[in-house]
Amino acid sequence: MRDKAKEVKLWIKIVCLLCLISTSIGCMGARETDQLAFVLAIGFDKADNNQQEVTITIANTLAFSSTGGSGGQDAPSYETVSVKAPSAWETGSLFNSFNSRELAYMHTKLFVIGEETAKDGIEKYLTAISRFREARGNSSLYICKGKAKDFLMNNKPVLETSPAKQIELIENTSKIIGYFPVTTVNDILKTLKNLHSSPIAGLVGIHKTGEDEQVEKLLRETTDPLQEPYYAGVVPRTGGNKAEFIGTAVFNDDKMVGILSGSETRTMLLLQGDLTSSMYNIRDPKYDNFNIAVNLRQARKPEIRINREADGVKIEETVFLEGEFIAIESGEDYEGVEAKRQLEQTFSREVEKQARELIAKTKEENYGDIFQYDRYYRKELRTWEEWKNLNWKEIYDEAEINVICKTNIRRPGLLRQTLPILRTEKK
Repeated sequence: MRDKAKEVKLWIKIVCLLCLISTSIGCMGARETDQLAFVLAIGFDKADNNQQEVTITIANTLAFSSTGGSGGQDAPSYETVSVKAPSAWETGSLFNSFNSRELAYMHTKLFVIGEETAKDGIEKYLTAISRFREARGNSSLYICKGKAKDFLMNNKPVLETSPAKQIELIENTSKIIGYFPVTTVNDILKTLKNLHSSPIAGLVGIHKTGEDEQVEKLLRETTDPLQEPYYAGVVPRTGGNKAEFIGTAVFNDDKMVGILSGSETRTMLLLQGDLTSSMYNIRDPKYDNFNIAVNLRQARKPEIRINREADGVKIEETVFLEGEFIAIESGEDYEGVEAKRQLEQTFSREVEKQARELIAKTKEENYGDIFQYDRYYRKELRTWEEWKNLNWKEIYDEAEINVICKTNIRRPGLLRQTLPILRTEKK
């Protein structure tokens, strides 16, 4: 009897194992790569009559195929198309009405939202992207100065065959120049859920020759070499890819309310503690017609102190920069200890001035706290209810904010000392 019970248990185990195996084998939902059209970038815009216009850039796998025949080498590496529909999500079905392959979003690297669409609010796009199983929360999200369609249609990478690779590499340059922030879908959602900080996103645009008057106006108004007043679309240049990455879009809640220029973005990143390095130009203290170029990096994270006093909140932030000389146009010997110390102090005062001007702008333009000072104020509160009911916008606007910059030019470059060029006097 005992042996028969063991035999029954054995057969039950075998049947269960077979059932488990039968349900786990195979790939009923699998899709072959030659059945898919991989979407690299997506743009969202408003259209007429309450329509939505969605633009996508699709990778052309034929261009990378070694067996593509004579057409493979000549085929473009990507294709950009757009569709209008009452809903942005309905366009996915319309794309498949003229596209032979099913759209796949697991390799989407970039989301672009047009300026007018961003002013109406971007939360519905963020939540939909986060909900969709194929979309990645660490994909980059940028705001376009103008229409996202124009950006994706006119973005023609010169050095890269794929826009996805272009985005990956150009975002690395942000760590070198600091003129635009690298923002992802998750970054913006996290800031929105944080209740009090103002979200930001990198600004992109298409260079237009019709903006020459705007460029000239910016050039006339700016005489300080430390200032870079340009934003995406108005960089003074000729040739190259029309797509530009420079500047920052600022939000109140999920609605875009303004932009920052390249130099303002660099200052913002410095105060946030996210500036990796950047090239700075300042006027030579001894010669007005010469500049000094230094390459500086953030030596360590800023020190931020918040004091709650009877007359209001006081915020004191100390930022630390260090780096090396790149160029001294005047030929003045600034490598000496005393001369270098005076130059460091002069530069620090200029950075502090830029910080004060940017903080004042955020208050005057109703941008809110783009520096995330609320993270440091949070420890002053004890409960979630206090944090949720906190009127941080009002506290920030009335707060006294003082920024102190400490600069250390540690290296002179490849010249240890600047010496004048000896010239023979003509008789």
